[in-house]
Amino acid sequence: MTVVPFDEYDDERHIIEADQVGGQVDPADRKATFADVVSRTDARRPIVPAVLRNPDARRALARWSVSYGGHTALYHLTRSPKYAAKVAVYAPRGAWRAGSAVAWWAVGGRENFHLRQEAANKNDPHTWQALNRTRAKESNARWWVVGVAVVALVVLLGVAQLAVGIPAVGWFAVAVGVVLVAARNGRPADKPIVDRVVTKAAFTKLTGEMVRHAVVALGIGVKEPGQITFPPPGIHKDGPGWLARFNLPGAVVATALLEKRDNLAAALRLPVDQVWPEVGPDHPGQVDLWVGYQPSSKMGQPKWALTADTARTSIFEPNPFATDSRQRPISTVLFQRNFLVGGQPGSGKSYAARTLLTIAMLDPTVELKVAEFKGVGDFLDVEPLCSTYAVGVDDDAFETGSDIIAWALAECERRGKRILEAKKRGEAPEGKVTPELAAKRGSGLHPVFILLDEVHELFAAVPGAAAACERAIKRGRALGIIFCLATQIPDKDSLPPNITRCITTRWCLSVLGQVENDMILGTGAYKRGMTATVYRPGVDAGWGVLVGVDKPGSARSFYPTPEVTAAIVARAGQLRGRAVIGEDVERVEARDMLADARTVLRPGESGAPWAVLAERLAELAPEFYTGITADMVREALAPYGVESQDVKVGRSNLKGARRTALDNAQQRREIEAE
Repeated sequence: MTVVPFDEYDDERHIIEADQVGGQVDPADRKATFADVVSRTDARRPIVPAVLRNPDARRALARWSVSYGGHTALYHLTRSPKYAAKVAVYAPRGAWRAGSAVAWWAVGGRENFHLRQEAANKNDPHTWQALNRTRAKESNARWWVVGVAVVALVVLLGVAQLAVGIPAVGWFAVAVGVVLVAARNGRPADKPIVDRVVTKAAFTKLTGEMVRHAVVALGIGVKEPGQITFPPPGIHKDGPGWLARFNLPGAVVATALLEKRDNLAAALRLPVDQVWPEVGPDHPGQVDLWVGYQPSSKMGQPKWALTADTARTSIFEPNPFATDSRQRPISTVLFQRNFLVGGQPGSGKSYAARTLLTIAMLDPTVELKVAEFKGVGDFLDVEPLCSTYAVGVDDDAFETGSDIIAWALAECERRGKRILEAKKRGEAPEGKVTPELAAKRGSGLHPVFILLDEVHELFAAVPGAAAACERAIKRGRALGIIFCLATQIPDKDSLPPNITRCITTRWCLSVLGQVENDMILGTGAYKRGMTATVYRPGVDAGWGVLVGVDKPGSARSFYPTPEVTAAIVARAGQLRGRAVIGEDVERVEARDMLADARTVLRPGESGAPWAVLAERLAELAPEFYTGITADMVREALAPYGVESQDVKVGRSNLKGARRTALDNAQQRREIEAE
């Protein structure tokens, strides 16, 4: 039996057989070689601070510095008469104090005054005379020092006047400096000359001690401040605030801290919208805590580039539509992307969707189709630019919304053929719409931006609309058809999971819980630290968690004033030449899948499997059903009450729809219509 030393494997110092352990676990220690040293890839601290490397961060810091400095200067300027009056009162007192102090030092009256007084009280003349002789001897030398200093100062000023020629303003500056020093020396200790600019203790710097004690106070498993470690670069300036990156101990994850954002702000004694924690980039137990110089409600937002008088966009290029917690612009390319915006009422989702619509409307080649099912006209001002527009929760609005999806499906079929022809001509080498094809008149490949606000209303009212929308979203990416869906009820019925999976860019604003959070951002998002439950409706309107961009994290939509919004819409109209793009496009009505499913059943068939129904539907109406799958047919017929049942096919039973179930569904619909 081979015995392995206990200190290698067993903390309890048991004897363990090597064949039971499976060999040595840790490699033997060895000295580092030159190759090990030169090949190290340890992260090095940047020479230039992060706040100066990023142009947006530099601009944000400059804006804050100019704003704060300007306010401070103007504040003190308006109070300068008050300061002058204080200086006039305190300066003579300060000069007297300074002169008295010099005189007392020169005569030596302070050093042994108490001893001489004690000798006088005891009627001890010999001791008093001895002490006074000592004082007089020291005083003679000190008066020489005072005299030499005065003469040297006079000579120095005279030489400076003769050599340089100090102008009158220079003498005035010297006099002002002397007066200010005298006033500073003469003011009472509890009465400063200059008033405070802020009404409370200014937050000047985030420190490690502040962070450690705040995290311990949260009660998330961190017991001692020393358990918090700060990897390089530690705490540093980042934009208009401070960034602290730190590691939580053991198995404590950052999401536990994110869920207690209010408590963290309370521990730091700061407003909630000044404290922005996120999961760090290295591991789930790392936190990036950004604390602004001011609350975001007071800092506002940087100017949106799209509000400029000359702004013009292209869906093929990045354009800003939001800012992150550090006020850095977040940009996106609309082409080949679809967007999902979700949140509870009051979270600001309609205006978040509008920022994406703004990018599309400022590209004069983009056709706009908007349907809003809230019924209050949030996008009414954009109607003149839209080829199709609907508003309301009535049958007409739902029919128009369904027609938009049906048209998109048929347009995908038509565009597929156009792209094929363009590829043969060498104009679409990758088999997708290019900027040149999009701008080419008569190509039929101009971009289309479709916005469906409160889309859950449409999916609930029109069976089959969700399945059709899913197919259009999947097929339209490379064909220049862009969908933006906004909803406040992200459940499996109002927003089918298949649609969510098709959309890569998702923006989750304020939601109530983890389930709603993950229905928008994807399963596991909450556990990975992407939590929109920390935002409050109304208070944090426009804030949310954004995924599908370069770096997932907090995002705040731009919110221009009504006047600026009107100017943007007017400029979009000018760019389009007051013409509506896509008005001459062929209109396609939505298909009735229940009726079509009954039509494709052959005489004598008791039913058909879902895959067979999907194949026959694609043959019946390829412009609408091309690309449909068995699951899509099953999900589209489920709202009619058509259940998935066994259907006899040869000697096998396959899941599908029976004729009796389809007929019963049709009868129920006719009865409800009456």
